[in-house]
Amino acid sequence: MAEGSTEVVLTRISASFDRFQEAHWWVHALELHYHDADLFRWHLNAFLKAIKEAPLLLQQELQNHPGFPTWYRPQREKLQSDPLLKYLSKQRDYVVHRGMLKPGSRGTIGITEGRGIKLGFSMPINPLEDSELAMMRYLHAAAEKKGGDFLGILIPDEDSLPCVQREWRLTPIEGEIIGLAAKAWLTVGEVVTATVRWLGAEVPDLSLACRHSNQQVQFKLFDRKKLKKQLQEIRKVKRAPTRTSVKPHV
Repeated sequence: MAEGSTEVVLTRISASFDRFQEAHWWVHALELHYHDADLFRWHLNAFLKAIKEAPLLLQQELQNHPGFPTWYRPQREKLQSDPLLKYLSKQRDYVVHRGMLKPGSRGTIGITEGRGIKLGFSMPINPLEDSELAMMRYLHAAAEKKGGDFLGILIPDEDSLPCVQREWRLTPIEGEIIGLAAKAWLTVGEVVTATVRWLGAEVPDLSLACRHSNQQVQFKLFDRKKLKKQLQEIRKVKRAPTRTSVKPHV
C-alpha cells in the first residue's frame, strides 16, 4: 500500500520509532558502563523498558489505520513467542513491579596481551560491585604475604597489561547481556522494518554496525605502575601498629 515518503511514515510512528531508537542508545550505555556495576544494572533496566514498549507503542499509533490490526497480528505474535523477548519482558515486569534485578556476574583477574586472557584466575564478581574492586581484592590478598602476587600481575612486562575480564549474564538464557540486548533489538527491528515497508516507505538502516566488540567491552585494563603503588600503600597500612588503649592505674 502507498502511504508516502519515509519521513511521513516515520512521523506517523514517531513515538514507537523514538522508543526503538532509545533502546539502541541503551545498548551503547551498557557498553560504556560495563565495569560500573550500578550504572550497568540501571541502564539494563532502562533497556528492558524501552525494548518492551516500542512494539506496544507501534500497535497503539496505528490501531486505527485501515488494515493494520489484521496485518500486525502475526507480527505481534512473533514477538510475543520469541523466547528471548519473552524472557526480557518478564525481567522488565519484575523490575517495575517487584524488585531489583541482579544479573549473573563473573570475571577473570589476570594479564592480557590484547588477545584474550594470557593468564588469569576466574571467580564470581558481586553484581553490586565494580570490576575495579575485584582487582583491589586481589591486591589486598597479595599484600598478605611475600609472593602473594601468584598470577604475576605486577611483574614488569611490556607486552601485557593487568586486567579484569568481566561477563554479565541473565540466567538461564545463554549468552552475554550486551549480545542478548543487540539480538533483541534486531528482532524488534525486523517488525519495525516490516511495518515501514507495509506503509509503503523505504526501510531505514536498522543495523548495529556501530557496536564495539565484546572483546573490547569486557576487558578493563589497569596501569601496572599504579597497581604496584597501591599494593605498597596497602602493605604500609597492614604493617602499621595498632594502638590499644590502656586503663590508667587508680
